[in-house]
Amino acid sequence: MKYLTGLYIVMTIMVFVNLMSEFIFNGDYSAIASWFIVMLYLAGTILYAVAKAHLTRHHD
Repeated sequence: MKYLTGLYIVMTIMVFVNLMSEFIFNGDYSAIASWFIVMLYLAGTILYAVAKAHLTRHHD
């Protein structure tokens, strides 16, 4: 369950960064926000891979 919560937090931060970039900064820092979103996506992917490996190992 902690992995699902972690993925949800990563997705929420991604949406927040995107909205903040567009509505608060009017797209002035969109390149930095896009880079940050890509890094969050990679972190989420790593979290998913670790969770899948962890859950697969404990079910065998």
